[in-house]
Amino acid sequence: MRHPQTRVRAVCYSHKAADQYQDLQHFSGPIAEVIDQVFTFVMRNTPARARFHRRRADREDAPVYPAEAIREGIVNAFAHRDYSGFSGGIKVEISPTGVEIWNSGELPEGVEAGRLDQAHISVLRNSDIAHALYLMGYMEKLGRGSLMIAQSCKEAGLPAPVWESGKSTGVVLRFFAPEVTPEVTPEVTPEVTPEVERITRVLNAEASRAELQRLLGLSDAEHFRKHYLNPALEQGVVVRTLPDKPTSRHQKYRLTALGRSLRRTDP
Repeated sequence: MRHPQTRVRAVCYSHKAADQYQDLQHFSGPIAEVIDQVFTFVMRNTPARARFHRRRADREDAPVYPAEAIREGIVNAFAHRDYSGFSGGIKVEISPTGVEIWNSGELPEGVEAGRLDQAHISVLRNSDIAHALYLMGYMEKLGRGSLMIAQSCKEAGLPAPVWESGKSTGVVLRFFAPEVTPEVTPEVTPEVTPEVERITRVLNAEASRAELQRLLGLSDAEHFRKHYLNPALEQGVVVRTLPDKPTSRHQKYRLTALGRSLRRTDP
């Protein structure tokens, strides 16, 4: 890659003064692939929140930060950043207090950072890139993206996101973590099938369906889905890393707080 300003830096840390990062990645390549890779990075490094339905006995693990809001923030960074300077780029930072998406440049003339959560006209800094993203289904070019981000955060019970813009500082979109701990571990450990228990023993980070099946030493894909993967998903033991794309070829699976607690109770 000859142009370093086309790369994305993504980092996850417990606090900025830490000696080690929890996760650090640099992404480059076709814009659609990088968008998906950065989105996956954010979702796998942010926690899930358990939700219990009044009329149903099962629980649902949903991302703390709405997937559609995170994806929109990433897409906007690509569509509106300044590509002219080699010192520019896109950076994503994840910490216990929130998620920050930064891009070089500033907001287009006529667009105010403090009013992005209100109706406004769509002003495109990079019209050709925005049109390509539109054709690929990543954006609408209607100026509704920031409204959707704000509304999604509100519906998720999160503090309102904040945008900041400056000629020398770039554009920053900040998502703030909820005040309470998002992942909920039940006080009583539920019973799970031996097959689901085996998944908790072999799944350490995240794995694709084929990788997880190989870790379990299973050759029959249908048997694996029916007796292992689907029950683990239904019982909230594992979740998809791409919850809005269940059939994606980039789909992977990770343990939830419940899944990790089941492993901790093993003798």
